[in-house]
Amino acid sequence: MCTVPPQKDLIVLGDVHRVFAVDALASSHPLSSREDEINKPAQISELFDAISYSKTYLKDFAYNNTVGDDLWDHLQTAVEATGTSLPHRVHDIMNRWVLQMGFPVVTINTSTGLLSQRHFLLDPESVVDRPSEFNYEWYVPIKWMKTGVEQNQTWLLEKTATVNEMKTTGAEWIVANLNVTGYYRVNYDMGNWERLLTQLSSNHQVIPVINRAQLIDDAFNLARATIVDTTLALRTTKYLSNETEYMPWESALDNLDYFFLMFDRSEVYGPMQDYVRKQVEPLFEHFKILLTTGLRSRLGTLTTRYNQVNAIRMACSSGVKSCLDLTTGWYKQWMQNPANNPIHPNLRTTVYCSAIAAGGAAEWDFGLKMFLAASIATEADKLRSALACTKQPWLLNRYLEYTLDAKKIRKQDATSTIVYIASNVVGQSLAWDFVRERWDYMFSQ
Repeated sequence: MCTVPPQKDLIVLGDVHRVFAVDALASSHPLSSREDEINKPAQISELFDAISYSKTYLKDFAYNNTVGDDLWDHLQTAVEATGTSLPHRVHDIMNRWVLQMGFPVVTINTSTGLLSQRHFLLDPESVVDRPSEFNYEWYVPIKWMKTGVEQNQTWLLEKTATVNEMKTTGAEWIVANLNVTGYYRVNYDMGNWERLLTQLSSNHQVIPVINRAQLIDDAFNLARATIVDTTLALRTTKYLSNETEYMPWESALDNLDYFFLMFDRSEVYGPMQDYVRKQVEPLFEHFKILLTTGLRSRLGTLTTRYNQVNAIRMACSSGVKSCLDLTTGWYKQWMQNPANNPIHPNLRTTVYCSAIAAGGAAEWDFGLKMFLAASIATEADKLRSALACTKQPWLLNRYLEYTLDAKKIRKQDATSTIVYIASNVVGQSLAWDFVRERWDYMFSQ
């Protein structure tokens, strides 16, 4: 099976998924624009966004002038030198990706082997008013596997095509865009989705970790675009009680955050918290031994450290008692001996927030004292954000007032502090009322 170094997996989360979010809007733009489309300085500035930077290419001509064709010519030379087989010249393939905005969703019907593509838009009602000479069709490279076995790469060169090898029988399933080497989303017929869900439940490790994250992210975004049901997207997270890898968890939490934001004041919020608690508790218990024995010497890989933070953050916020006991215990140890902080720096943002949220005035006052005394900027920032985690409205109101006092909160930090408070469900209305009442004063400073 094809594998990718763990640190490179982060490119999928940090770049691909991030730029997907903005490149799926009707207001997106191509990576390269025609000269007659750029007439004002503001239009130049608009090009330097996540789309351009996350879709950037090799700097062969650093400190010199160049055009896109220079890169394609260099790559074409490499293709010919290595004997690589492509359906078209590099120039023709890449023009469809850089001269038209957005990206496709490729739909695979495993009953018939029919593949189709269409321009993916998060809002199905949006209207794309930017014309494309390619009619929003792409030359799509499709790396794929069938029931755990990697297959020969194929290409989707038209709106639709039939690939007989992608027909399945019985319990066979297909996963396309293997290791997310292509810039597109993938949808399947419902039968294949069901078989993938069965595979995730029985032995998720057969599917590469990057694709487990991809399945979750694709399903949630396809649901937001009303291409699949939201129920299907939520079902991709059911297996997570057996998942310990960072990428699928981060993908799930990124997408579930949208649901928490939409429903944090509705009757659905309680059941959502119960579900997350049930799913994340095994992950927290998986890391608990590492967190409580030899923490400083057994940190694991970079992604493992990231997932430890996820485990604590979600377990504590959803009410896992053993997590709350652990974080509040660490914080109390620190309160008893302020000169010796037992909380590892990697975990402090999450632990501070969890302990202050679970505590009262004593925990908050101690956090404020340590914030004001902090000599390291990153430590001060961790404490400043954590102080906004309290569930006590009167403490949040006090904190809001402190944003007007430059001796407590620097003027340049006031806005982000208010944003931290507004991110707390308890603090949303408090922050809104505070800003409305002091609007003229705040923007005269």
